[in-house]
Amino acid sequence: MPAVISCVMPVHNAERYLAAAVESVLGQNYPYFELILVDDGSSDGSSAICGEFSRRDDRVKLLSQPNRGASAARNAGLAAASGRYLAFVDADDILKPGAFAAVARAAASDPDLVSYGFEWREGEKSTPALYPAFQCDLDGFWPHFVGYYQSNQFFSLCNKAYKLETVRRAGLAFDEGLRTGEDIAFNFAFWPHIGRMAHLGESFYEYWVHPSTLTHAATLDNLITSQRVLDQMEAFVTAAGRPELAAPLIDSQRPHDALSFYTLLLDRTKLYPLAKRQAALAALFSSEVWYPALLKGLAGVPGLYGKYLRLAARAKSPALACLPLRLRGAK
Repeated sequence: MPAVISCVMPVHNAERYLAAAVESVLGQNYPYFELILVDDGSSDGSSAICGEFSRRDDRVKLLSQPNRGASAARNAGLAAASGRYLAFVDADDILKPGAFAAVARAAASDPDLVSYGFEWREGEKSTPALYPAFQCDLDGFWPHFVGYYQSNQFFSLCNKAYKLETVRRAGLAFDEGLRTGEDIAFNFAFWPHIGRMAHLGESFYEYWVHPSTLTHAATLDNLITSQRVLDQMEAFVTAAGRPELAAPLIDSQRPHDALSFYTLLLDRTKLYPLAKRQAALAALFSSEVWYPALLKGLAGVPGLYGKYLRLAARAKSPALACLPLRLRGAK
């Protein structure tokens, strides 16, 4: 039987976690799938690991290309996919047992999208991201939208299976010019093409928060990405005739994002030059939109550290905010 699910895994310098990620896919108890490994110019041992899996298991297809980024790797996998549904697994995460079988059962009703819950894993700590199960057409989705969005179900590629025919008919691809947020942009572009969707209330994916993940994923342009996502969301609901949904989501999301960005700039584990941190803080403090959101987010931070963060923010002083970095020897 031909593959029902095409699973695309972009791979770039992931040798430490790659084997576990691949095994989590190959160990699924549903047999009708293909795994497309896209080696995106790896310079560590990832290429050899990919090659070994492709030689020993005929469900694995290996594509190799010069390093062009995750979007280009996903586009290559999308072009090579032959299944009815398209899924994504990152090379440092884990697909939980039973995921493909659950997707296949949901696919029996021929939805354009199947989504499911997931969890963040950091060492022994697990934080679930779940929303109750439902099935609906696009009109029926709107009563779920705010809860689905706020429970982080909307953003990721890796908790979804997309009907490949719908993706191709809509002419969709990943924007290779985006450094961050390309997965969210893809979802915003895909959603208007949904005839029916099914959401499974169980967790079938583990997003692993590794030290290397944190170092490389968090960047000084996170706030730009956050604003772009909020703009996309507002345009999305407005085009759907639901503009009233935007304001409560923006009001809840912006303080969270501002606080995350602020604490990122003070995190000495990130390899950002002090001058760039201070410039980013100055931009944050001078923003008529993001600065009030930051103060709102800071109101909920407890303890002496919270008081210090509020003091530095109210003083609008990048030097004061970065003082702990200098005291602890940051460059």
